[in-house]
Amino acid sequence: MIKTYIDGFDEALAGGIPEGHTVLISGTPGTMKSSVCLNLLYKNHKNSKKRSLYVSLEETKESLLTGMDRLNMRDFDEKDLFIVDLARLRMEYDEVDQMQDWMRFITEYLTRRVKEDKIDIVAIDSLTALYSLIELEKPRQQLFHFFGFLKKLGVTSLLISEMNPGSDAFGPYREDFLADGNIMLKLHEVGDTGVQLRIRCVKMRHMNHDRTYFVLMHRGDRFLVTSVISE
Repeated sequence: MIKTYIDGFDEALAGGIPEGHTVLISGTPGTMKSSVCLNLLYKNHKNSKKRSLYVSLEETKESLLTGMDRLNMRDFDEKDLFIVDLARLRMEYDEVDQMQDWMRFITEYLTRRVKEDKIDIVAIDSLTALYSLIELEKPRQQLFHFFGFLKKLGVTSLLISEMNPGSDAFGPYREDFLADGNIMLKLHEVGDTGVQLRIRCVKMRHMNHDRTYFVLMHRGDRFLVTSVISE
């Protein structure tokens, strides 16, 4: 079981995320999706010796490390929690832009890294950025094969998915049907001036999980949830 290390939320998940699951971390911009994902990788590295690969197709590695430092995620072995961004990927495969075959490159890269470095958890930030790099002529079919590829890798996969404000769709191609799980974050207005960050597990296959919203907070060096009281 892969714990989220969000105090109170793993209990709502009946323990965490089953190993080998492919899970969406979905939400509108500004809902700390990347931070929640990095927290999971960081805490599993520190507490469970899990090896992780975080592939950022939008934000630079330096920016992500700065954000981690602000959330007190420090002093980790970058060989065990490895962060790679798009610029580094382009250097490793300088023909990919001309080939316009990012999907094949991503799958080959993940296959090699998982095998060579014995990776336990893979995170991709984000699906929206991945779609901007590739040409999806048959989106449903291509994504079906991509999700199947992640399953065959034998790792736990976290896929950050940007939701459009005001939309109930978790992605442009109904990725939630392909994923084993979906953890959603949203900003909820409280009163005239207040805003709460909320989280819930929409779906988690094979788990008897709580589906209600919780208020998500960060205190010191940890994320935690509390019950929703005010509306």
